[in-house]
Amino acid sequence: MAESTQLFSSVEKSVLLGNEIPSDQSCELGTLLVNGDYEAVLQCSAARAIFGTDLAQDASISGLEAPSPFDPQFLASDIGSLITALVKRFINEQGHLSWAQITLIGAACLHAFVETNWTGPELRLDPAALLPKALAERWVEAYISIAPLELPEGADKHEIGRREQLGRVYLGAKQSDERKMLDRTLVKLMEADGEEAYDLTPRPLYLYLARLLLVDIPAEYEQERDKVIPSAQWWAARTLLIQQSLLDYPAQSLLDQIIKHFEKARKYLPESPATELPKNTAEELVQLVPDDSMADMDQPLDSEMQIDSAENEQSETSAANEGTPVPESDADDDRWNSVPDRELWARFLLELGVVYSQHSMPVDAKRYITLAQAASGLQWKMTGAKGKRTRFQQFDVTQLVLLAQSTRSVDGAHSTLPEAMALNDDVLLENIKFSDDTDEAKMQGDLNVLDKCILLAFCLNVQNENPAHGLTSEQMMPFVTRVLQNPTNWSVYTMGLLLRSRLESNKMRTVERATLQMQQLVDQITHPLPNTEEAGAAERLHYLFALSLPSQWTLERELATMFMGLGVIRSALDIFERLQMWDDVISCYALLGQPEVAEKIVHREMEEHPDSPKLWCILGDFKKNPEHWRHAWEISGQRYARAMRSLGAYHFDRSEFAECVDCYEKAVHLNPMSERSWYMLGCAAMKLENWSTAAKAFLHVVSIDENNGESWNNLASVYLQMGDEYRIRALRILSVATKFLGDSWQVWSNLLHVSLSMGMLPLAIQALGKIIDLRVTQMGAECLDLDALRRIISLQTRGAVFEGLSDAEAESKRKRLNMLTERLLVKQIEARITSSAPVWRAMADYWFWRRDFSHCLDCYIKAYRCISQLPQVAYAPPVFKDAVSAALDLVSMYENLGSKTQVVRVATTESGDQQMPSGEASGDALSATPEPKMAAVEQPICADWKHKAKMLLRGLIGKCKESFEGTPEYTSLTDALNELRQA
Repeated sequence: MAESTQLFSSVEKSVLLGNEIPSDQSCELGTLLVNGDYEAVLQCSAARAIFGTDLAQDASISGLEAPSPFDPQFLASDIGSLITALVKRFINEQGHLSWAQITLIGAACLHAFVETNWTGPELRLDPAALLPKALAERWVEAYISIAPLELPEGADKHEIGRREQLGRVYLGAKQSDERKMLDRTLVKLMEADGEEAYDLTPRPLYLYLARLLLVDIPAEYEQERDKVIPSAQWWAARTLLIQQSLLDYPAQSLLDQIIKHFEKARKYLPESPATELPKNTAEELVQLVPDDSMADMDQPLDSEMQIDSAENEQSETSAANEGTPVPESDADDDRWNSVPDRELWARFLLELGVVYSQHSMPVDAKRYITLAQAASGLQWKMTGAKGKRTRFQQFDVTQLVLLAQSTRSVDGAHSTLPEAMALNDDVLLENIKFSDDTDEAKMQGDLNVLDKCILLAFCLNVQNENPAHGLTSEQMMPFVTRVLQNPTNWSVYTMGLLLRSRLESNKMRTVERATLQMQQLVDQITHPLPNTEEAGAAERLHYLFALSLPSQWTLERELATMFMGLGVIRSALDIFERLQMWDDVISCYALLGQPEVAEKIVHREMEEHPDSPKLWCILGDFKKNPEHWRHAWEISGQRYARAMRSLGAYHFDRSEFAECVDCYEKAVHLNPMSERSWYMLGCAAMKLENWSTAAKAFLHVVSIDENNGESWNNLASVYLQMGDEYRIRALRILSVATKFLGDSWQVWSNLLHVSLSMGMLPLAIQALGKIIDLRVTQMGAECLDLDALRRIISLQTRGAVFEGLSDAEAESKRKRLNMLTERLLVKQIEARITSSAPVWRAMADYWFWRRDFSHCLDCYIKAYRCISQLPQVAYAPPVFKDAVSAALDLVSMYENLGSKTQVVRVATTESGDQQMPSGEASGDALSATPEPKMAAVEQPICADWKHKAKMLLRGLIGKCKESFEGTPEYTSLTDALNELRQA
């Protein structure tokens, strides 16, 4: 293959990026496309030949292997055959170099569709006018006005429609029957994997033509086309992504095609550090190691349980105290410095990241967004800065702020931008007021526009990776604030305002501004201001594919949802009814206490569209009647996945798990992208003990969303049920689950018991420590699994974990386990759990095995105190018996260990004599004494053990004499005391 830089021409790069075509290159269609003049592209001579615009009913049609467009029986579904035949004839006449024109015309169709449905401004060209005259007259739009209607004098642009609606393409507009049938047929052709496209999509013919020219027809000529214009693969991916955006639910088949086209396009990019693109790590994780390869699992899961040196701990503490902000990622990658076309690479990687983000795959999205950041050279970090957020704050508090800097050139020019609504709140400030005017958070310069897109992508990924709560909003807002600081591009600024509105819609003091801002964003697309200078199509679409900007109807739906949140149900209802979003209409009428009206509306629509599976499903959801879902399934030709999802949920709620499994299997067979369906299938299969089906289901869930900790946990549970040969898989999967459900003590408990059953003590020790960390505050001593602790200690003291190892290996493992166990016992258990006698006794066994007799005796003392200090010991027989047992055990340990000696390190004088205790020296002497030397000295464990043993027995006897004198337990105490006196 030739060098990739030769295959991606400068014209292709410019068109892909929306940049001006170099002056030394000539490409008329490319220039028109970059400038946003899509009508000119679609009406050029090549386009007229491809679409048959000038096709006459004469001999010129005789050679086409397609239905005649002049036949009254010509159907909308025949358009594909006609265009295919015309394209083939065009290629035969013009040669393979004509693929460049075909691709650019297809890109213009795509942009025309996006301009109509995503960005505006209104495109006057009716897509039906591109077809042969007979079809254009038959399917013409009847409501395109020539000139905008002037607003009445003194009209408020936010109260009155900005342009005469009946004269433009808007959602819910009335169409002729012929045109309505055309659009419905084309929308039907956009369906995939049993998922319906949005019914009211305006001008779907543009997208259908784009798909024909960029995806379907080129499949037969792919090699020839790629030699001429390899960037067509990129355009194909963009087309399929827009098609995916029309669907009610993402389709796996479309995602696979999108990724396939991106991978093919990558071959024509220059060499770079990202040439080998990362793969879904979930797929790698589920390809687990062989069952007999377990050595590397006998380790803690993270560095937290590793015993670092004192120097490392000190340096880490020092760094933490300094509060030095750590960059989120190392974007300053020297490897990219020598890479040509870094902007192209950054755009490519970012668009891939946006694809995964829109499919709710945050882990994969973050990988590509991070690579895009490295390619672009963007540097950013999240930090804190002192400032005030409200007008009446008396002191500064730390505010979360994002610092970002572009390393590439910044274009400061900008055109007309969306209107940003002011907050106008009597408490909150419009922006954070930082305490220091020279603070770096206030002195940040403008960013490259692509870098702003990267920050917005990171912002959305924070939302995808975390649940919806206040902390997530606080993490997202600094990204939005940084992007909005220096507005330059229409689409990027619109996306920033949209994200700000979403974040502010849940707060009492900002919800009004959020709603007004959302209304303004909808208006600028649906009702552009007349006689004003607005951002043109070229600027609006420049970065659209690098953003997650929603479609027009999705934006309006968000606005209606905000109205519902404010209690403005009628306004929301008007929008939902116009958009024919019947699920939301039903919700509105339910809130209004008029469910019967919603049912009448659904029945009215069903009279007009009796074979609509979606309406039957909506009726089924409303009436909770499974027969409606079954009917929807049948009339769709068993191709409507939503019907089976709804029916499966119905059976699951009624514990009819066999029927539930059957329904969800049919749903995921149609669309494997449905994460929720796989999850419900796995849960139902678990109830039936169908472990193989459950394992398959949960594996699909984690391959879609790697962050789904519940599915990792359930998958591990399934493997545990499948037999001992799957236990190592269960252990590995639980280790993954802890990364995503680190706050779930149940997951750590599962890991604890599995690792114990396999003798993997480091994992068990870490798991037990995590459980204590998570539960000790609420549960106290009850948070500790005492049986697990005893087993951890027993496996070490009996030497079971060292069997089969060489002496050197056993000694190394023993040292590591000793460090881990001591850390668990001292720093996590002894420091937090002080009131449980059984816990102290269990730890005493370990210290006795370690021959740390002083520590062992101390544990026995504390175990006795836990019981003897209870008030019930003086009157409750069970507690008294426990106290007697603990006292006798302690006396026995005093007798066995008290006289033993143990080597300790003590301070000595210059002569080597043991130094006096500090309490016996004067303050002046101490201040004048140099730092003492340390020496190893043998000392008895407890020199006065007899005295202490007598004292504890006397104390317990005196406390319990009145209630328990004469009992066998009381007699055993007096006998033990007498023996000590006679010794």
